[in-house]
Amino acid sequence: MFGSVLDSLIEVTGNSERDALVQSLVATLCELLNAQEGAVYWLAAGKSGSEARLTVSVRREKEKLVFVPIQDAPAILVSSDDDFAHCLETGDFTSSLAQVPGLMRYVHPLFGRDRVEGFFEVMGPEYEEGNEKLVTGFLQVFRNYVRILDESERDTLTGLLNRRTFDRNIGHLLSQARMNAAMDDAQGKSRREDIRAQSRWLAVLDVDHFKRVNDKFGHIYGDEVLILLAGIMRKVFRERDKLFRFGGEEFVAALEPTDAQGARTVLERLRETVASYEFPQVGQVTISIGYVRISSQDVPATVVGHADEALYYAKQHGRNQVCSYEALVSENKIAPAAAMNVDVDLF
Repeated sequence: MFGSVLDSLIEVTGNSERDALVQSLVATLCELLNAQEGAVYWLAAGKSGSEARLTVSVRREKEKLVFVPIQDAPAILVSSDDDFAHCLETGDFTSSLAQVPGLMRYVHPLFGRDRVEGFFEVMGPEYEEGNEKLVTGFLQVFRNYVRILDESERDTLTGLLNRRTFDRNIGHLLSQARMNAAMDDAQGKSRREDIRAQSRWLAVLDVDHFKRVNDKFGHIYGDEVLILLAGIMRKVFRERDKLFRFGGEEFVAALEPTDAQGARTVLERLRETVASYEFPQVGQVTISIGYVRISSQDVPATVVGHADEALYYAKQHGRNQVCSYEALVSENKIAPAAAMNVDVDLF
């Protein structure tokens, strides 16, 4: 038993990306517990209170654990679920009879630095002696390891993901676009229209005249502008959108699937929110944004280059605006870039 647990722990901590780490954690614990289902939920603020949003889900099919698609899974109001509510209030695990006869439902809290940030849920046979301690130990190792990952993945000033982490994530975004394109070919025109209506987007944004801020007010106030801007970005974008600081006053947002209007709307909302914000000592600050739809034909250099080209146009034509690469090309305001057929290192 000890050997199998140790092997499982080594496998879980062999992942250097958070999403893969969470998936490995759920699958490993479900195997050790002989569970029928397992899931991880993260807490988020909803209109009616704290919500538990499904992030990873697995279930056993013919003695094999398989991951369940979670896109568009509804959030669960924590106050409406007794087990979630108990975990959040007490910070302790709880159990109840599952809806499936003969199975139990166990819910364990997932802690961040100083509070509950989510839940691990498992459906399976009644815990044997030592199972609670086993799960608690795994989750504590997970918590400690995530702290280490966060420190290596995040920008020290703003707390957003850093440029190195972007380099690892851009490949995943492009692979998702290629998978969608393959589904297009297999399922025909209607599927192609559906996929295009729910595309991923990459936006590059830059603080206008940031050098003037540093020169006039000093780098301390310049840094404060960047910190506050990062906070505004967290509030404006959706929880699953990935936000990065590239360095200096440049930021990147990788948007989860949405249509063209949805992408435009959130980016305009960010621009307007920043422009109306009163930054301490500095006053008004504006940003320029360039963005592009992520295509299955893109390589890292081209997708970032297209967003950068749209950003450059915004900076050269008045600043404090949002520009779409596709729109600029269709309006003949910029020339379309030549297609690239080989992969290129981004940096």
